[in-house]
Amino acid sequence: MTPITDFQSFYQTNLKPKLAELETIRISYAKKIKLYGLIGIGAGLAFLVFKISVWPLILIVVAIFFLYRYYAKRFGNSYKTQIIALLAQAQDLQYDHESSISRSAYDQSKIFVRTPDRFWGEDLLTGKVDKTGIWFSELHTQYKSGGKNKSWHTIFRGIFFIADFNKNFIGETYVLPDVSENIFGSGLGGFFQKLNIARPQLVKLEDVEFEKAFAIYGTDQVEARYILSPALMQRILSLKEKFNTAVALSFIGSHVYIALSISKNLFEAPWLFSSVDNYKQLEEYYNDIAMCTDIVTILDLNTRIWMKE
Repeated sequence: MTPITDFQSFYQTNLKPKLAELETIRISYAKKIKLYGLIGIGAGLAFLVFKISVWPLILIVVAIFFLYRYYAKRFGNSYKTQIIALLAQAQDLQYDHESSISRSAYDQSKIFVRTPDRFWGEDLLTGKVDKTGIWFSELHTQYKSGGKNKSWHTIFRGIFFIADFNKNFIGETYVLPDVSENIFGSGLGGFFQKLNIARPQLVKLEDVEFEKAFAIYGTDQVEARYILSPALMQRILSLKEKFNTAVALSFIGSHVYIALSISKNLFEAPWLFSSVDNYKQLEEYYNDIAMCTDIVTILDLNTRIWMKE
């Protein structure tokens, strides 16, 4: 399928019937919330009129909030299993809204040196793009600081993508956003890069544009330069440009791990008080999935340079 010409036909044939069923459910839930809300708020206001107490009204508002969350979750689960799953299947992917990239896979990537105290994810998509196996999902990891007044800080939020690279790497290679060089310039920035004791040795490459965007670290200098060919460096820059966000990669074992920083939730169901049949939103969801599968094409992962070792 192509996102523009074929999606209209797919929408009419496959999505419309499911959307009609979901719309009936959505209207039913919305009516219940409105009815219980009106009754509850009316009772709460009666307490205020007779100057009995403001607390019943507060408790009723809280109860309505949790009632909405209950029905929104039920509806959201139905929407994802029926609509997002169809959008994934149209691109030969399996979808599980309750699963995500595992904590062990996240740790194995070694992209982030800080250990998360909170790990959350959803919307796992898996499958193959031609010869290349892929796995990706939304992830949000955080660490906490402080004592009694603890604060939570985001380590990563976005799409975490894993693909088969068709080579068993001897060492580990990391391509990370070059924050220090962007802030301090190439001279002082390089000094701070070398002080990064949590990483292996800094790898210097000859591509000036690439080194402005990324800092490269590796346990094997020769292998790192072999992996990061001029062609692949340009492809990684294209990936960064396409997603228009911070991108980090690691090449470990026989996989490439990619962290794409994105702040929005990608596959959320519509609000219960708005129509479920939103063509523009559905097309956006389809294109979000297609952008992730396009990573295989952008990085040319189906070109088998190396044989499996």
